[in-house]
Order: sequence, then structure tokens, then C-alpha cells
Amino acid sequence: MSLRNFFLLGFVLCGAAFAAEISKSDDRQGPEEEMGDAAGRVVGGTNAPNGAFPYHVSIQRITRDNFPICGGAIIADRWILTAAHCFEGISANELSILAGTNHKKSGGRRYKIDKIVRHEKFTTKPHVNDIALLRTKGNIKFTEKVKAIEVATEDPKPGDKCKLSGWGYTTQYKNSNIYRYSPNLLQWLEVKIISEKDCKSTYLQSYEKNFPITANHICTLNKDGDGFCQCDGGGTLECNNKSSGIISWNIPCAKGHPDVYTRTSKYSTWIQKNMEANKP
Repeated sequence: MSLRNFFLLGFVLCGAAFAAEISKSDDRQGPEEEMGDAAGRVVGGTNAPNGAFPYHVSIQRITRDNFPICGGAIIADRWILTAAHCFEGISANELSILAGTNHKKSGGRRYKIDKIVRHEKFTTKPHVNDIALLRTKGNIKFTEKVKAIEVATEDPKPGDKCKLSGWGYTTQYKNSNIYRYSPNLLQWLEVKIISEKDCKSTYLQSYEKNFPITANHICTLNKDGDGFCQCDGGGTLECNNKSSGIISWNIPCAKGHPDVYTRTSKYSTWIQKNMEANKP
């Protein structure tokens, strides 16, 4: 399909609703190329060492045989930090998280969700305030493989190296068979922070109408073949052992364009306020 007529910008959610549509009625008219989506794991990543990301959880849909839809990060014994775009048309009683395992659907311990708190100003067009909290029905039991990560209040600098992790797709594909390509083991990748100016000056600036890059975002860019993809959404960008970003969107996937995250330092007050307001 020609990009002159249709383009997919990925909200990096698994399943049918994983992309935002930008049609020919929008300002951007892309170059001609055939667009595949992506499959398998973090693109360019490797198997994560056992227990290396003890905060990382798989968010799964109980009503669809525990199908993984997004990632998230434990930030307290009842709270998961993730992306708002993961929960369009989904209620809390449909969800659970799997914690304490590098395996996508086995091992670890499962916790049901009893509340979704999406940012009250989250919108898809423009795509802003992509942040949410999940509250578990019971306290998460912390172990060597299950730990909370601190939310950053200071930002990494351009050039700093950070880590992302997830069970998202790994390579470009041209069919919709997710499980054919999806890895069982958690993947991770070291990525480099770029400035807001550099993020804006790239190809992404062409999509500013619906996907603006603001001070509330943080961007990474390595090289063609490295980055996050569908099913990685909601996962954490770990910088200096803290959560500095939430995986939000990109041009699928790892095509040499920046990956865009919600900048957690800009929402630290929102996070604390909503955890307090929604105590069980």
C-alpha cells in the first residue's frame, strides 16, 4: 500500500488496535514505499538476563486467554505505570499482570487489576498525555525478581545510554500472525537519548499535527534496526536505574527514526496525586 494514501504510526499496543491512522487528508504525504509492520521482540534486542528487569510486567487480557497487550513497570506494591493508549475500550476486570518472569505467559505470579487510571487529558489526536496507572487487586509480593522502580524526577541528557525491555515484535513482517514471530523470553536493548530538537528535526516533524513532540516527550535513536515495536507499548525506558519514559509511539518499526516516550519526570506529581487519590 502506498504511503501517499495511507500510513500507520504505531501506538505500540498488541492486537487489532495497535496503530493510529494518518490518511491522505492529513498534512503529511509520505514517500512511496511498501510498509510492513514488525514482529517478534524489541527490534535489535537480545534475551534479557534472568531477573535483570524485576519491575517489568506483562499486561494481559484475561478475556482473550491472557493475550499480552502491553508492558508496564511496578512502581509500588499496588501500582503499575504504563501507557494510556493500551486501554481503549478495555475495562479493569478484563486485565491481569504477570510479574517476576522473563517468560511471556508462564512462571512468575499473576495479579488481577481492579482499576485503570488514565490521564484525564489523554487524547489520540493529538497524541498527548499517554500515561496511565493500573491498580492491582492485592499487594504485589516483592522478591529478588519482583521489585519496584523509582519514577525519575530528573531527565537523562542527550547522548546518555538507557535500557528498554519488552516482548514486542523484532522484525518487519507482512502478515498478521503475531505468535509466529513473538518471542517467549523478555528482550532488552540499550538505546541512546536524543534532544527534543533533534527528535523534531527528523522525519517525525512531518506528523506534528497529530503526533507533536513536546517537552512532555523523550526520544531515543540508535540506528536502523534498533528500537521498540508493537507489543512493547507501556514499557519503561530505564535510565540510571529509574523510569524516565513510557513507551508511546513510533513509525513501525526500527526504521532509523526516533522512538517516542512519555517523559515521566513531567508527570511525577500526577502519578503521586493519583496513587494517593485512588488508594484501595
